[in-house]
This record gives sequence, C-alpha cells and structure tokens, in this order.
Amino acid sequence: MAISITGCVVDANSITITFSEPPDPNTASGSTGALNPENYEIYDPALPGFATPSSPDSTWGLDFDPADPNTVVLTLPGGVGFNPGDFVLITVTDIATAAAPGVADLEDDPVRFSRVVPGDDSSNVARTARNVEDAVSYPVLTEEIGYRPSPVGTPSGGGSGIPGGGGGSSIGQMALRAVTDVLGWKANAADPKGFVGALTQSFSLTEIEGHTQATWTPRTYAVQTDLGGGITGAQASLYMRAKDALDQSLSLLDGLYPLDPEADPEYVKALREMARSQMTEIVRELGVVGLPSILRINTYFDILLGQHDPAVEFNPDAIEGTLGELRNTYGIYFAGNPFNNSVEDEQDITNFRVISDYMTSLLQSWIANRDFFRLGTTNPTFFGTQLVLISRQFNVIAETVNEVRFTLDSVFIGPNERQTLLLEFADAVHFPPMFLEDVLDEVEKLATDEGPRLLRDAGKISVTNNLLPVVDTLAGLINQAHDPANDAVIPDGYRTARVQKSLDDLEDQLNQLITLIVQVEQQVPPAEGAIAVSGITVPEQDDFDNWVFSIFGEGFDPGTIVFVNSPSVPTTVEFFSDNRIDATVSPSDWGKLGEGSHGVTVTTGAGETITVGNLFTIDSSGGVSVAMKRAPLAAKAGLKKPAAARSGSLAAKGRPAIGKKVAPGKPVPSTKPTGAKPAIPTKPGAAALSDDEKKELSKHPLWDKIKHLF
Repeated sequence: MAISITGCVVDANSITITFSEPPDPNTASGSTGALNPENYEIYDPALPGFATPSSPDSTWGLDFDPADPNTVVLTLPGGVGFNPGDFVLITVTDIATAAAPGVADLEDDPVRFSRVVPGDDSSNVARTARNVEDAVSYPVLTEEIGYRPSPVGTPSGGGSGIPGGGGGSSIGQMALRAVTDVLGWKANAADPKGFVGALTQSFSLTEIEGHTQATWTPRTYAVQTDLGGGITGAQASLYMRAKDALDQSLSLLDGLYPLDPEADPEYVKALREMARSQMTEIVRELGVVGLPSILRINTYFDILLGQHDPAVEFNPDAIEGTLGELRNTYGIYFAGNPFNNSVEDEQDITNFRVISDYMTSLLQSWIANRDFFRLGTTNPTFFGTQLVLISRQFNVIAETVNEVRFTLDSVFIGPNERQTLLLEFADAVHFPPMFLEDVLDEVEKLATDEGPRLLRDAGKISVTNNLLPVVDTLAGLINQAHDPANDAVIPDGYRTARVQKSLDDLEDQLNQLITLIVQVEQQVPPAEGAIAVSGITVPEQDDFDNWVFSIFGEGFDPGTIVFVNSPSVPTTVEFFSDNRIDATVSPSDWGKLGEGSHGVTVTTGAGETITVGNLFTIDSSGGVSVAMKRAPLAAKAGLKKPAAARSGSLAAKGRPAIGKKVAPGKPVPSTKPTGAKPAIPTKPGAAALSDDEKKELSKHPLWDKIKHLF
C-alpha cells in the first residue's frame, strides 16, 4: 500500500509532518528520502522572498521526531518565522517507504495542503484586519449566474412565459445565459477564438440541396469528440459484444412464458420489463463516449444477476437477481422442474438459459476489462478512449486560464498591465523572465491549439515525446509564477488569496492533464540497427553461484558488455543474438547491490551505449521483481540448468510529480552462461580494479578503447 500523509502541524518555527508508515530516511539529492529537502516546497504568501527547504541558500533543519519514526520535523532557518494567522502552503512529493527506498510511492503524489499558523487573539485580529483591507481594497468577486429551472417545476403565474421575467433580469442577461447554455462556453469578450471554437464544436454544417443546414450538438457531446476520440479498444470490444447479446436476449425475453400455472400475471410482466431495462442500461452505459461508469455497470449487474464479484456464477438455475426472480416466478428452471412436460416447455427453459449465458459471459468479460476504465490511475489506456478525457481536460484548462484573468481583473491587474508585468522566476536557469500575459497565453495556446493539433496529426507518439514535456514545463512555469523572485515590484493584488488560489487551480489542472497523457504509452521506435533494451528476466539467485539474467532488445553484437548500475557492478556477458544477451553478476558483486531500484548500461562492440533505469528492484528480503519483464528464449547448448527465481514487490517510479505503480513481476526461469568474456565497467568510477583484474580485463577486445577510464 502507498505511503500517505496522516497529519501536519505548523507553528511559528517548524512544520511537523506525519506519514502512515516510516518513510525512506535518505538525505541525498535526487533521492526519495523524507529527509531530502528537494521533496518539500513551502510557501507563505505573507512572507515575500521566503526560502523553501530546497533553495540553494536554505538553512532549514530536517530530521525525524525522536519519539516517532513516522514523523518528520522541518525547522525554519534562524531568524525566520511564520506570522500567527498565516496560511502556509505545503507540497510534498517523491517520498518512498523505508521498506522500499528509491521507489517513490506517495499516495496522490504530489500532495498539496495548507495550514494556519496558530496565534493569540491579537494576531488573529491582525489577520482579520488584513482580510478586511483586501475586501475593501478590491471589488467583491461576483459574477452573474443563471440556472436552468427544475424539470419537475411548474411556472408560476404572471403569464409572460419568459423565464425569470418577473425577476427584473435584463434581456441582455437572459440572452447571455442562453448563448452560454447552447455553446457550453463562458462568454469572454477578450477571447474571440474561444467563441469560434465553441461555435464550431456545437454546430455541424451540412450542404443539403443547395443550402447549408446547421445542426446543434449539445456541448457535452461536442467536447467529447473534438479530437476524434471515441469508443476503441476494450470498450469497443465490450460494447459490440454487449449490443449483440442484447439484440438476441430481448427477442428471447419477449418470447418467454410462465410454466407455473399459478404465476401472477402482474409479476410476470413487471419482471420481464425490469430485466429488459437492466440489460438495456448495461449496454447503453458500455457505449458511453468518455469511459463508462464502473459503479453504474457493477450496480446493474448486481441487480440483474445478483453478482459482480470476480467469482461469476454461470449456472442458470443458481443465478440470483432479477433473472433469478424471473426464473422462479415463471417456473422455467431445469433441474427437477415438474412443469416441464413438452418440447415447447423445454424450449422455453432453453431460451431462458441462453439469456442467462449471454449475461453471465458478458459479466465475465466486464470483470476482465473494467480496470481499463478506472479513473485516477496510471494504468495504460486505449488511445481513442483516452482522447475523450484529454479533450475535456484541454477545455477545462482553457476555461481556468480565463478564470485566472478574471481574478486578476478583480484586483486591478488588467489586460494591458498583464502585458507589461514582468515575472522573474526563482529557477532562472530553466524559466527565463516572462510577462504575465505571455505565461497565460502559453498555457491557453497549448489547450486550444497546439495540444489538440498534435493529437490529431501526430497521434500516440506525440503524447509521450512532445505533449508530455510541454505540459510538464508549463506546470512548472505556473508553479514558479506563484512566488516571483522580483516580488518587491509585483502589484499587491497579485499576492491576494484569490489570485494565488486561481493559479493553484491552473497548476492542478495541468497536473491532471499529465496524469491523463502518461497513460498513453508510445515511444518513438528506435532506428533500425540501433541499440535498445525492451526487457529482462527475473535474475536467479538460489545457489548464489552466479546471478544470471537475460536482456532482450535490439542491436546487440558479440562484443556487447553490460554494467549494472546503482551501484556500479560489472558483469560477464554471453551473446545469443542481436535480440538477446545473458549477463552474469558474481556473488561478491551481487552483495554490493542493495535494496531499491537498479538499471543497466549496455555497450556494443561498436561503442554504442544505452542506459536504462528502474529495470528491477531488490526488496528488504533480497527478493527481486522486474518492471520490464520478458520470458527468456531457448537456452544455448551446454548451459547449466536454470534455477527457480524469486519475486517481490515493485512500484516503479515514473514522472517525479506522479507516482507510477508497476505490477509485481512473476518469477521467470533464467539460464546461466559459460565461457563468457570478462566484463568491463562502462563509465568512469564504476569499480576500483586491482592489477590482477586489469590484467584479466586487458584480454577484452574493447580494453584499448576504455582503459583510460581506470
């Protein structure tokens, strides 16, 4: 189970964070340790220029609570303290458990929350005074809101027939609400492109007999299909099967008749209509564009068959739910049925069994595929289905950008000032200074133009290789925009809670887009003949004679050498083909590989090198689990017999801001090679070699190329 944050207390001089279990104690830069200051970001809007723990000149204290190994205490630098009543914003990311260090496993990573610094009555009064000053200095944030009338309501007297006509609403306001309802878009005079886009999505034009006919598509459906997304993959398979099953079942259902002469006609009719409705709703939900509701389908299977758990009951005489009630009321069960007296009666029973088989097999298929439809996970998804969710998120981001502009307008930072308001960022190396409006334009162009165009024209490859790094950069840009380095010249309104919260919302929406696009896994295929690693087997480690694993990929040659990273450990290599090599780690070197995640560096005889991280993980018991798991090819003649492999748990780390979990690898048998060439470390400082070792390695054909490293 992922580690989570169970509590946080902030006072004037420290922040105390409690985790659900002991976290990784590592302090090194880039690690997943709870004592690594890079994994925390602290922000106090009331303290301009406040240095977060990861700042280069930060002197924060960071240590465990002596009384609780689950609790970390961050102590503010000397001479710095929070003001009573301040809202302190805290971000925690990339934390691993002490049991599995090196593999970030923080639930809902990154975790963001705020706490109020406690204080006496005078400090609370002071904060209240500041809030009142903000309220009277800037206009109250209001906007005209219109709601559709209740569908079950009845119009009151008055006779005008115009909704809200008696409330004094102007015709302009009513027209604006009508346009908003039709286009599904919040009107913004400064966004003509947004209006054209909403108009295009909401109306389709068709040439009919010399004239153009416009057809309105409700916005909920227009948004879902504007990137060409639809029902594909597992959902399409389920839907087509369910639709065929429904077509066959409904005709059989209509033909069922009760064999029990005492069956109540009202119950007979009611049960038939209930079964029809439930089967229809299941199929209808499976055909929803934009992922079906797991809860709704589970509920209807539970009502129809009395089950939705993995153990499916296939016996038509034993199923429960509506179909079970229908069977019992009709008297159309098979075993020991006293009413089954003719071929026609048995055909009636057979028709019910066919309906039952259709529905139970559909339930089994649903159980096998429903993980593809779970929201809020990093499971791989089908591109067509995911495009619908990505399209919606683009629209949310574009809308949020306009909301940020709206809040900036409310604190007197208008369109012209935004074009001249220069933001200088704390991370000046990666984020050069930009004008505020340019920052917002960058995000808006991604959501309304660049992102949709990339997905339409370049397909899946553009997601991981183009869209993801762009969105990741923009999310970092908005994060930096919260607290500009030139805070002293930024207007006071920029630091108000309303502006900061709107920026928080925009950053959260960008991170949500990242969560959606990382589920579309597609890398650019390597060039033909280029070296690549596609997977490894679980290393065998029962007798500790040798530690052997197979590496699969492309571009290997007889001179290929392999080096295990974290720490640097050499191997001996047996060449099988350009798609497979076997690497052996000696028992003494195996002992150097500690708990955590490890990768390999592969170098061909031609000098081409590739390094792949997070290939396998060693747990606290010495068990090994593999992220890029492959079954080995047939072993060469003369190899030793394989030994059983061990498996363990693995949560492979993905993007730093999003913990990506990888299922544990199952044990896969491996083989041991003989007669391999001596291994050579492939980077400086990989291993300290004795004179005897250098003499042995000098026999390797690549020694002349890399001996300068030692």
